[in-house]
Amino acid sequence: MTQDTSKARKGLAFAHLAVILAVLVGLYLLAIMFATRLGYIEADLGFRTLTLGVGPKLALAAVAVAVLSMLISIFKCPGRMAFWALAAVILSGSLVAGFFGYQKALKAFPPIADVATDWDNPIVFSEKLLLARGAESLRVEDLPRVPRNESMAWGGKTVADINQLTCPAAKPVFNKAVTASQIAAMLRAEHYTIVSETAEQVEATHTDTFYGFRSDVAVRLGNHRIDIRSVGRYDMPDLGSNCRRVARLAKLIRAL
Repeated sequence: MTQDTSKARKGLAFAHLAVILAVLVGLYLLAIMFATRLGYIEADLGFRTLTLGVGPKLALAAVAVAVLSMLISIFKCPGRMAFWALAAVILSGSLVAGFFGYQKALKAFPPIADVATDWDNPIVFSEKLLLARGAESLRVEDLPRVPRNESMAWGGKTVADINQLTCPAAKPVFNKAVTASQIAAMLRAEHYTIVSETAEQVEATHTDTFYGFRSDVAVRLGNHRIDIRSVGRYDMPDLGSNCRRVARLAKLIRAL
């Protein structure tokens, strides 16, 4: 075996290692996601610490190894190693891009997890739903406000004002004659878990597909209007998910 052949094989092995490392980082993130969703680890540990804390460091390390493997492939054996080195760069780069995308979304959306169609007469969650949320969940207040030191753009503003600016689709449904049982059936069809049901208000819980984050929804039925409120359980920005949820439910109610 010649010296050049030996170097090429070592370079090829390094390119393989770069791909394996990128795949392992991806598998690590998937494992944390599923463990959090299934309740084996707490959301704070799984998402904030192991995903947002450890994940970017692992992804950057994988990128560094992938770039090094690409340089080796260029100078040592481009014909045999280019595919593996390029695959490593794409895989690890996608992971890093995902984390950068999340950080960009945090800046684009207000730091809230509460959206409602009526803040003049706020929807009040029942004791049963509050108990289901737990004492450690985000508080459900009549007029929540973003702390001044939390955000330069949104600090000090009420969630009501923020909803008006960022979620114009969160509007009540007027003059729609529907019953609580129809609302409950609609929520079940949307894969919500019903928590309580009365003639005046239906409450349910939505579970996120990925990390299993939960948000609670209340639909209040009045004489001539129907109001909706969706509140996340975790004290972290919802990236617009509660706004989209309220808008979709309002659209479905109009279609009943």
